[in-house]
Amino acid sequence: MRYLAFLLTLIFSTLIYPTSVSAQDVDFSELELPKGLEAKPDEIEAWIYSQLQRYIKARELAEVVLKKHPSSYIAHLVLGLTQHYAEADFPRAVYHLDSALRLYERRHDVRKDKKHPWRWHVSILKELAAAHGAMEHFAEQLDFMARYNELYDPDMIAERAWPLMKMRRFEEARLAARLGLRTNQDEQREIALNALCAIEFEEGKDQASYQACQNAVDDAALIGRSPSSVDLTNLAEAARSMLRLDLAERIALDATVATVSWYANPWLELSELYLRQGRFEDVLSALKEIPQYRALRPPHVRDSDRGETRRALASFLLLLGRPNDALFFTSKASVAPDRRAHNSRDPLQDQLVIAMLDRRARLVAAEICLEQASTEPFLARLYKWPLAWLRARWLRFQAWRSSNKAKRLLGNVHRLTGVFQIGTSKAAVVPPWLMGELVQILGAGIVKEAAERARKKDLRKGAGAYYEAILAEVAAAFGEYRRALDLSERAMASLGRGEALLKARVQAIAAVAAQRLGHTELALGYYDTALQSDRGIFRRLGLRIPARLSAKSGGVSETIINALKRSPRLDISESGFELRVNADRSKGSACLVANEGAIVDCAQIEAEKAEDAGAFGSRLARRFHSEVFSPRIDLSRTEINSLDGTNIAARDTIHSVFDEPE
Repeated sequence: MRYLAFLLTLIFSTLIYPTSVSAQDVDFSELELPKGLEAKPDEIEAWIYSQLQRYIKARELAEVVLKKHPSSYIAHLVLGLTQHYAEADFPRAVYHLDSALRLYERRHDVRKDKKHPWRWHVSILKELAAAHGAMEHFAEQLDFMARYNELYDPDMIAERAWPLMKMRRFEEARLAARLGLRTNQDEQREIALNALCAIEFEEGKDQASYQACQNAVDDAALIGRSPSSVDLTNLAEAARSMLRLDLAERIALDATVATVSWYANPWLELSELYLRQGRFEDVLSALKEIPQYRALRPPHVRDSDRGETRRALASFLLLLGRPNDALFFTSKASVAPDRRAHNSRDPLQDQLVIAMLDRRARLVAAEICLEQASTEPFLARLYKWPLAWLRARWLRFQAWRSSNKAKRLLGNVHRLTGVFQIGTSKAAVVPPWLMGELVQILGAGIVKEAAERARKKDLRKGAGAYYEAILAEVAAAFGEYRRALDLSERAMASLGRGEALLKARVQAIAAVAAQRLGHTELALGYYDTALQSDRGIFRRLGLRIPARLSAKSGGVSETIINALKRSPRLDISESGFELRVNADRSKGSACLVANEGAIVDCAQIEAEKAEDAGAFGSRLARRFHSEVFSPRIDLSRTEINSLDGTNIAARDTIHSVFDEPE
């Protein structure tokens, strides 16, 4: 996506009083106002409070004015500003601004009366354009810009590019941006360059988009302005779309220390880049920064990327082996999507990714449910296993519903082929490590046809590895294991270190293919490397890994061995990883050991008082599943809630609403 650098209009470019002046010190009856800004003292007072961002006071004063003067267009303007910028209630803001415009034009003939207080009219028209834009009413936004341009100077030129782009009128949008560049006005240039970055991206011109985003950053330096976080985040996303992930990371890191913009959150971009690399600790650090960064933005844009954040959280928690926590966020994101007015992505992409994450989280929850039931002692298993089976069936039914939602979202051929072009405007937020899910959702035949069509149109350097990865999974689904292995090996050779999770998925497919072909040593090597990169991959794919037992028979060890034999994650045979069990009455361990003798991981517990051998073995088997098949990151429910930002109170916002400036 690309973000709008700032709202298409400012209320006024120069305030009458700087924010260091207290409105309480002003005698509003004796103010000398610029021509065109004539108004009653109580109206001016309400308006100044809104300019000082003291919105509660501004709203109270405007409501008092309306009670005394129901036809006060200034009071309606102030209420519109308050609803827009403080309450983020865009429909109510439009209502008040419409009322202000109607009352103003009823009182003043703007075409004949040369002495009318025109500055109020300017503000009302610009604010109506901005509010309609925030509501994604782009035709209405263009209409109000046209009304302004007909009456006042300087024209809004480059500002027209964004709504035209959102309406997919790309040539008109590009023309508006270029006309804005010709004005040589800094504000017009900033808006135009930002818009061109998005226009080229949305039209599928990735290289041109990267260059346009780079131009926006370079232009800021030319005019002596440091690039803002939105300029740099756009450039990072453009680099990502060109599959230059290392460059994208460096630019996104620069964006975290740049001037905060109303839109874009570079920590969100970084969290997704880190996740693709399997850097879970770094992902957690980035996710913790997102709500803090969001709190620095004004209220009306603070929640503009809440759904994106929940998508990132759901992805992270799914990969941690916390499917129920992931479902908490997929459920929220599916019913409360982001406002998309100020970024350039197809909103259906977000819904698709959420549906895919929700489906996989439910399937993983079903796997964990069966894992836990399989380890129970005999008597407990008699009643717990049927209950677990029923719960797993219910979870899989819910996953099927999410799968159907994803199918509906991909019902359009253009969107279906586009979703395989990782990083482009057609698949900007689709995680590469999740793409293989479409083989199960749509069927191997459909995915094969769509991916091959997409590949013919995708000329980006390095893009071929992504298609080989998905086609390897298709071949495995068809039972063509020789082809699956060949494609997997080609994909692994080409994928960079920035795609560790996708590579782990490909390694898992290669391991299964090699095992089916009888290449045991090769298969074990791929199983091992996949586990090193992504512990949860075999649980997410519902696969078993081959293992041979190494333990003394009898006693507690026998109980543990029996519990692990029933595991849906292990395929007990004469070859495979060594499953080393060592236990006595006081403590026990279960270790997975690679062929070279390197320990993949171990689970260790101590016996509890009065605990029988069955309960002890069951508890160790559950610990084994947890330690071996999910990353080791300890995260409490409270910490998870904090990542969503629900417990963040923005001090600066509270200060600006309730307090006077010092």
